[in-house]
Amino acid sequence: MGLFLVLASVVLVDVGQLFLKYGMNQVGELDFSAGIIALFLSIFSNVFVVIGVLLFASSSFGWLLALSKVPLSLAYPIVSIGYVVVSVLSWILFQESLSPLRILGLGVIVTGVFLLSRT
Repeated sequence: MGLFLVLASVVLVDVGQLFLKYGMNQVGELDFSAGIIALFLSIFSNVFVVIGVLLFASSSFGWLLALSKVPLSLAYPIVSIGYVVVSVLSWILFQESLSPLRILGLGVIVTGVFLLSRT
């Protein structure tokens, strides 16, 4: 159950990141000269940003539940898998670059998480 909570938390935060990026693509580049209230309203009037924030909050709650059941030294490395998931999905959904060097780095992360899980 504990590992399921860790993975659920990771999935929620990753999906939240994708919603935030999609929403901020719609909002566009932020204009800090408009003032803090206008900036806040332009960001949080976008439904995708709001969903992303709610997913982050849900992820945080799930993370707390997971930490009550799983050692941090086991749970935390699994969070790194989120880097891989977000990078691949950003490449697919937002056409962000995924260079060979970045792919190698993601492979190192996966290898590291695998090695840590074996201890």
